[in-house]
Amino acid sequence: RRRKAGELEKVLTVGGSQQDVTITQITAQNYLKRNMAEDLFYEGRDLQQAVKDLEKMKSQNVACTVWGKRGSDKLPIMIQGTIIGSSTAPAPILPEGSLELRVEPEGDIGDAKIYHIAQPQLLMGPRYNPNLTVLANKVYIMPYAWKAAPEYRDVVATRNLTVKIKSGKKLIENVSFSLKEGEMLAIIGESGAGKSTTVKALIGDIPSTGVCRIAGVDSRETQKVRHFFGYCPQDLSYMYETFTPLENIIAFGKQYDIPEWQLIQRGKTLLRDFGILEKGNAPSKELSGGQQRRVSISIALAHNPKVLLMDEPTSGLDPDNRNELWRYLNFINQEYGTSIVVITHYPVEAEFCDKVAVFLRGKSLVAYGTPARLKESMPSRGFAVGIVLHEVDPRALKTLEAVEGAKFVLQRGELLKIFTEEPLEIIAERAVKALKDMKIGVKIVKTKSLGDMVDYYIAITRGLIQGTIEK
Repeated sequence: RRRKAGELEKVLTVGGSQQDVTITQITAQNYLKRNMAEDLFYEGRDLQQAVKDLEKMKSQNVACTVWGKRGSDKLPIMIQGTIIGSSTAPAPILPEGSLELRVEPEGDIGDAKIYHIAQPQLLMGPRYNPNLTVLANKVYIMPYAWKAAPEYRDVVATRNLTVKIKSGKKLIENVSFSLKEGEMLAIIGESGAGKSTTVKALIGDIPSTGVCRIAGVDSRETQKVRHFFGYCPQDLSYMYETFTPLENIIAFGKQYDIPEWQLIQRGKTLLRDFGILEKGNAPSKELSGGQQRRVSISIALAHNPKVLLMDEPTSGLDPDNRNELWRYLNFINQEYGTSIVVITHYPVEAEFCDKVAVFLRGKSLVAYGTPARLKESMPSRGFAVGIVLHEVDPRALKTLEAVEGAKFVLQRGELLKIFTEEPLEIIAERAVKALKDMKIGVKIVKTKSLGDMVDYYIAITRGLIQGTIEK
């Protein structure tokens, strides 16, 4: 509909009060200044530097395109405008230093001071509409308080990382691995093998030697590195049980020197994304275990870290809540771009990650790589003969282990997998014959059954295979 001069329906802001938008990229293009780069690109997490650079461009006729997602329905939006200066509006509505984008006038609107309403255009999705009704005439880009990281190649990097106690005993020794930005890492292994020790060294919680960096910052520089990681301990008792989820986020977020108004906006976004916004006013002690875990993750993400480190987050959760939590972790990784390091005692959860680190007691890190690469290091590149029995028979395992050509056999209930270097079809025939000779009922035979991370973990802990470390 036609708007009267001076009428404003909504103000679209990053984390604003009327329509939340998460900025994912900014493209600035200067048509007059030849000494400036033609295009500048910014990711949402580097918005602080973007704001500084854009501030220098005001009054230089710089066109700016902002890409993001609407908070209400997550649909992508694109807003185009011209940088005209900084806002003078007081916090908490708009803080000093906010940049204001103005969309060029279009048509007769009756007042030169009121510019044409911006049209955030839906770029994809079922509700795509090129003629979307107008939403706002200004876009405010607000500078957040998170720190800019130095240049780095790997978001997590260790080399010859060693931790020892006063007696001289080494808890971990010569641990070396690296994680690219945006990757997810699962750390699995035996109790006492050094999983938690490695994570504590990464966050600078315990003394260590060797290289240990997060986002290019030495983990031993604790006051610097703390801005670039979030940590979720297994024990949730650190949270204030009488505080609401949002109050907990604010209380812990203040240690990063982030203004309270930003923590409120960030906290609401996190609670909404994790499906617990409706619990925002309830004391944390009244939440379920799964909900408390999501609050803990929200606290760890309040300062927008590069890396989220978690110590057995699914411990004590039922299968449904475990799967639900992994859906949220995948969301964090995909939507926030956060790298994730997870300690888990469920090898099956390693399948959800880009990389896997395996620790054994007394040996520290023995295997590192993608789940696919690790499984391919098993006989027959991870494939086996799979046999499902009608019922569990205690004689079956020894019977199959005695089959000619079988390298080793793994059993889980009625399912047995025979790993071999010989042709799988031949081993399958020998195995079925051996079981029939023992009058053991066979229900299903798969001549090419793919091993999983549980198979790999059992095999390496029993010394049936050797670990490999991907460089």
